[in-house]
Amino acid sequence: LARQAMHLEAEQLHVAVWPTVHERHQIASRHYAFEGRCFVLAAGGILRTSDLPSELETTPELAADPAALVLSGGSAIIGPDGHYVAGPVFDEETVLVADLDLASIDREVMALDVTGHYARDDVFRFGVERGGRTAEHGLGSLE
Repeated sequence: LARQAMHLEAEQLHVAVWPTVHERHQIASRHYAFEGRCFVLAAGGILRTSDLPSELETTPELAADPAALVLSGGSAIIGPDGHYVAGPVFDEETVLVADLDLASIDREVMALDVTGHYARDDVFRFGVERGGRTAEHGLGSLE
């Protein structure tokens, strides 16, 4: 339901922060971009064994290699069609940069529009509590 509320707000850019953007998180981030018709910045952390607190017990494999990665990144920028605009980048610290064509969002709505005609306002009502008042979904927008 939180996703639908954000889709109804016509979100253009969604930031998804994951410990590591492993394969399932890549799939989830790409799906969010496609479903929400927005760009997704999927940010994954890099963490080496040497970054762990000394009092934390690790596996023998990790203890043997201070440079071993515990978290391997996977950051990516994903377009509203679900395709990668940049990345994913694993196993290295980097900054991803891309020019985003916000007009592509309107073009992509033709393929899937979960807040438009698929929302079925004639069948479903959707409300969000905001400061003690309810905002109800009607005619493809969240008022």
